[in-house]
Amino acid sequence: MSSDEKYLNLRAFTDKQKREAYERQQGICPITQKHYDIKDMEADHIIPWSKGGKTTAENCQMIEKNANRTKSNKLFSSGIKFNLS
Repeated sequence: MSSDEKYLNLRAFTDKQKREAYERQQGICPITQKHYDIKDMEADHIIPWSKGGKTTAENCQMIEKNANRTKSNKLFSSGIKFNLS
């Protein structure tokens, strides 16, 4: 495994983490406030990876694909309280 692959593995959420976030949000995108199927959403770090956010279930949110691509590394959450300690 190359160093790039190791880096991506540290950054990528597992399917279990994605499903957990999707269920916690009840399929609602925190940006658009609309319901989507999980296949139409992408996992995103609530606290961005670039700002020290960890790849944990608690720091995962599911965002509609187009909305996620415009979000960049900005902090955005629906107001759901997460315990990130």
